[in-house]
Amino acid sequence: MKTILVITDHTPEAEHAAAFALMIAQMVGADILIADTIKVKQLNKDQPVLAGQANGQAEESALNAKEQLESIVNPDGAYIPAIREIDISDYETIELALLINTNNIWLLVEGMPDTLPKSAVNLKLNIQSVLNRVGCPLLLIPKSWELKSPERIVYIADLRYCRVQVLKYLATLAAPFDAGISIAHLSAKDMVHIVDSYAELIFRDEIMPHAHYDKITLNNIRERDLHVALDVLINGMHNDLLVLVNHRYHFEEIIGRRIGDALPAEITVPVLIFPL
Repeated sequence: MKTILVITDHTPEAEHAAAFALMIAQMVGADILIADTIKVKQLNKDQPVLAGQANGQAEESALNAKEQLESIVNPDGAYIPAIREIDISDYETIELALLINTNNIWLLVEGMPDTLPKSAVNLKLNIQSVLNRVGCPLLLIPKSWELKSPERIVYIADLRYCRVQVLKYLATLAAPFDAGISIAHLSAKDMVHIVDSYAELIFRDEIMPHAHYDKITLNNIRERDLHVALDVLINGMHNDLLVLVNHRYHFEEIIGRRIGDALPAEITVPVLIFPL
């Protein structure tokens, strides 16, 4: 049985992410484990609360995180997930990674604020350190992203190093939504670009026979300015889920050396990051 672990600090972005996690859970047949990073008693009038949320609202959310999620379950969905909640506020990174690995977590989910007050940085979990130690991907969801079913998923990779296991996972995620998957080939730094005919050969002979999903296409992108290419993928081609591999190829150019407490401003859609 798949389990989705939702990291929550009881902020609006965390609740937004949990709602999307629930949508995915009902479609792929997964249960949900809510992991609280902040105790209710920690939220007092002297402590900053993320994203401008009032303390009273945060306490209400903290007290009812499981109940709130259960209240928005779609009763007509194909699957009604079991929802559990645990307190991880005292966990070290290694302890959380062990929890994820020993419980066979299928997906890790965290909401991201649009901006983060400097005074609240110490309240955020070091999610990069967690990702470096686990085997499941991490889904980061911007607060301002409109909640909806994914329709277009784009995996940014150098086609010569495209991971079939990533595509198999994406097919499992995409199929219940009937979503399309595209591989956006962007040549790795210092490597020559590949011509369309060779790209199509790799795609046809080395990728598609192993992906087991018909709705996968290839985009051989020649644009060398990664920020321009990213704008085209998100705003021009209307992809609504961006896929990267941690610390590989274009990850650091897009995200940075580590995942921060907010996504770069140009990333306005959810990002799915696979471990090494």
